[in-house]
Amino acid sequence: MADITTIECGERLSIEGVEALYGKMESALQQGADICLDAQHVQYADTAGLQLIAAFQQALNQTGHSAAWSDPSPALLETAGYLGLTETLHLNNPTNTI
Repeated sequence: MADITTIECGERLSIEGVEALYGKMESALQQGADICLDAQHVQYADTAGLQLIAAFQQALNQTGHSAAWSDPSPALLETAGYLGLTETLHLNNPTNTI
């Protein structure tokens, strides 16, 4: 069974928190594990936050690892839908998450 690292997305997946979230993601990449993105508490998301997630998922794919969502919040799903990022972020089937 592969190792799984959980990354808490917090309440605001936005430009204000991108630097801190990037640090968590960089550390997770170095650990070489699959990732669980815990997004149950996200109340607000913006383009910068979702772009970071998309770039992170691409980086993981290059290492042979993947990211899955744990209970993505309605706010996250709604914002991703508005921005046309549902498929890119693998949120098109939220029941298929960790």
